[in-house]
Amino acid sequence: MATKIKIITARDFIEISTDGIINMTTSRQLLADIAKTEHQHADYELLVDFRDTQSELSIADVYQLAAELSTHGDTFHRKVALVVTPGLNFVHANFFETCSRNRGFSVNAYTDYEKAIRWILKAER
Repeated sequence: MATKIKIITARDFIEISTDGIINMTTSRQLLADIAKTEHQHADYELLVDFRDTQSELSIADVYQLAAELSTHGDTFHRKVALVVTPGLNFVHANFFETCSRNRGFSVNAYTDYEKAIRWILKAER
């Protein structure tokens, strides 16, 4: 069976400063916007590319974003891969992954685009 993948860049859904910095308000809006277009993503695994952005979010902000998934659970019931740059962005994405998995979502954070694609394509056992 073929896997359908929807690739989303952060800039497609949120306003980002010229320095590539996002904030909490726009990050929450990202989840809401993706959920609004749920019918477009219902049969797709999602890859969200944050490589051209920087996060100024606190760990508490990241935790709140993961909690926000529960309000849009039907949208994010399939695999969601986050691709970020190494460093603080990856630390935050990794924490988001942990919080999301604790809520039953299949979210993985990566710094390597190809590894993210391979994870999405890998059959669940």
